[in-house]
Amino acid sequence: MISLLDVRNTIFSKIFIWLGIGLLVTFGTGYAMQLNEPLLYSFFSNSYYIFVWIAEIVIAIILSIKLRKLSGPVAKILYLVYAALTGITFSSIFIVYDLGSIMFVFGVTAVILLLLGYYGYKTNTDLTKLGTFLLIGILSIILLCVINVFVDSTVLDTGTTFLSLAIFTIYIAYDVQMIKRRMYSFENEESLAIYGAFELYLDFINIFIDLLKLLGKEK
Repeated sequence: MISLLDVRNTIFSKIFIWLGIGLLVTFGTGYAMQLNEPLLYSFFSNSYYIFVWIAEIVIAIILSIKLRKLSGPVAKILYLVYAALTGITFSSIFIVYDLGSIMFVFGVTAVILLLLGYYGYKTNTDLTKLGTFLLIGILSIILLCVINVFVDSTVLDTGTTFLSLAIFTIYIAYDVQMIKRRMYSFENEESLAIYGAFELYLDFINIFIDLLKLLGKEK
């Protein structure tokens, strides 16, 4: 007889497999795009990236709101398209930062994800109480970023980066626990796996960006 623990472990295995696939698509797309520097510079200098950002936002909204109702194949396609679009906007980091530095930061981010994910999976502490605090943190980060557009302060930018790093690190444990709680609210297991992968993917990408700002070695 299959136990609840076996089902949970199976689902989380699928979640991390899809998380890995999404990250591979993102970084593979970014690396492939930067191999053609004229295309890359044209893409950013002509503001084509704005259309990519809009597409990312639209897909993110769909995945966040409609994912419970989406079929497995549709959820997978949207997730992979989002990962590829993120890779396109990420392509500039391969021009700005040393490849070895990018790989190092990727490794550090992966360790943070695994440690906090394990904590969120095993802890009996109710992390859902942190939801309001984390939401306020996200809104604060957005507000600080908007302010810094006008004041252009290095100190404020660094402070915002540290705040973002702290918030999204906590979000990993929070999201893992929320995935456990929402297992039975999805119509199929495939959509649940994509939901979990997408939530952790967003945490990973934000932490990676913050660490790259703090630890990355520019060319």
